[in-house]
Amino acid sequence: MDDNAMKSHIAQTWSAEAGYYDNHVSHGVQTDEEKKLWMEVFSALLPGNALHILDVGCGTGAMGLILAGMGHTVAGIDLSEGMMAIGRKKAEEQNLPMTFLTGDAEHPPFEPETFDAVINRHLLWTLPHPETALASWHRVLKPRGVVMVIDGVWDDGSFGAKVRRGVSSGIARIVEAHPHGDKGYSDEVRAALPNLGGVPEETARRYLTDAGFGDIAVQDLARIRENQRKRLKWYEKINPRGTYYLISGRKGIE
Repeated sequence: MDDNAMKSHIAQTWSAEAGYYDNHVSHGVQTDEEKKLWMEVFSALLPGNALHILDVGCGTGAMGLILAGMGHTVAGIDLSEGMMAIGRKKAEEQNLPMTFLTGDAEHPPFEPETFDAVINRHLLWTLPHPETALASWHRVLKPRGVVMVIDGVWDDGSFGAKVRRGVSSGIARIVEAHPHGDKGYSDEVRAALPNLGGVPEETARRYLTDAGFGDIAVQDLARIRENQRKRLKWYEKINPRGTYYLISGRKGIE
């Protein structure tokens, strides 16, 4: 499968989930309490006020809209028109300065040194060429701009993790009208993704370093994860906990 066909399949998969994506804990930001926690994380990392921020793989705009609400101007790009349609509606309803554009996260269609910050959440694991993506994000950042990557590992490949995820998803398929991930990627696409079960911190750090980022730091998002856990259904809590982190780096800083 070539890249165009693969990314078309990925876009169609997420568009099929767009209507109920935000209903799932850890996808949509569902409470003011969780929103406040995200704002605290971003405030500590961003280099100033009223920044121009790129949200790559923005989906329904969960992160970008929080940043827009903090006074920043946000451009979101995604391959899934279905997901962005939900995001556009939310931005309009909340009167927030976030635009949504069709674009490939690995090749964002912007000039060099356009943005003060680049952010993405739950994206790195689903990229066929993560090294290309990091190099592109470095290119579109201004000097001293910051990249923020939110990801984790939810399937370490162990037998125990496989069993627990299988039990949880099996129950979800029985009791939910729209269980998350029910559509899923084809076997061919899954085989082409180097981080299908999530991105270990050391792998993410290597991606940032190789792309030229410095001042790299990892923040454990345990407080956000615990906040989300309070809203999980009992069978969702069967899933392995895994890791959840934000890794950041800056352009032009060793």
